[in-house]
Amino acid sequence: MEIELKYYLGDNLAKDRILDDKHLAEMRNPEGDETLQMRAIYLDTAEGDLRARKIALRARFENDNIIVTLKWKGSAVDGLHMRGELNVPADEAYLAEPTVEIFRGSEIFDELEAAAGGKKLINVMEMDFLRRSIQIDTGASISVISLDEGVIRTSCGDADILEVEVELYSGEQRDMIALGEELASKYNLVPCDKSKYQRGLELLGLE
Repeated sequence: MEIELKYYLGDNLAKDRILDDKHLAEMRNPEGDETLQMRAIYLDTAEGDLRARKIALRARFENDNIIVTLKWKGSAVDGLHMRGELNVPADEAYLAEPTVEIFRGSEIFDELEAAAGGKKLINVMEMDFLRRSIQIDTGASISVISLDEGVIRTSCGDADILEVEVELYSGEQRDMIALGEELASKYNLVPCDKSKYQRGLELLGLE
């Protein structure tokens, strides 16, 4: 289960201040700092069988690693996103012939197989962005705060990415929410109920 707060960055200047926030510095675990260059490829059948079941499948380069991710049964209210999530490491051979078989044995595989088993998966959209992340330990929760900056690319046009995510790793959800609300107040962050994938679907006229 993935639980995170997602915000649009209303003030472009804030992107250079948020991760250096003095209050965050008091709770920051330096070993959790990370910078990743991301290239994400979202996959579906030509008929959109996964999209029809509210399932998102992506293969993402994270620096030199490839992670295949499945997300499903999502909800989003006031920027708080909750959804099922599975991550599986892969290699470039998977991208040459991607299938849902990589998730065989998972709790959602039967639904995946019914939707897309034996069908060709095609590239629906791509995203390129830089993610800078820090890990915050409040004592009641451990969260990762990420700043994403880049672009969503589709056959019908592109859209900029400039977002802040606060993802709960462990501990109390309400504590993570309080942390997000503090940042939103300080830096004019706007709650976002749409995932990057949903924004891409809108560009394609599919959402």
